[in-house]
Amino acid sequence: MKKNLAHKIIKHAERGMTLVEIMVVVVIIGLVTSVVGVAVFNSLTKAQAVTARTQIQQISNALDMYKLSYRQYPSTAEGLQMLVSPKDGAGSVMPTVPEDPWGKQYVYIYPGQNNARGFDLYSYGPDGVAGGGDDVTNWESAGGGK
Repeated sequence: MKKNLAHKIIKHAERGMTLVEIMVVVVIIGLVTSVVGVAVFNSLTKAQAVTARTQIQQISNALDMYKLSYRQYPSTAEGLQMLVSPKDGAGSVMPTVPEDPWGKQYVYIYPGQNNARGFDLYSYGPDGVAGGGDDVTNWESAGGGK
């Protein structure tokens, strides 16, 4: 009798998985993949916002260095390009002005309307639209302030 039972167990194990079992496994893998995908996407979005804040701080520091040399910030019309190639031909304050993490130029306005430091510097964020709720600014990040 024990031999017959062992034979049935081995025969059942050799049979493999049924279609329903395979479908259940596929659904579970799909659910796990979607949960992990959402978590990775959210982490990427947060990392891009942190990168934008860091770049805004670096550009702000470069603008302050420019002001030390020229006694004023570049005008809105002159823009951030003055950090790379000042009008008097003196050395640059930055080698290049970076794009934001979403591939767009930072917006620079002097005199600023929102920042107590004197200039507004911001990125439109991932949606690329002004005021879309995900803008990264120098007046809402550390060191800014209205």
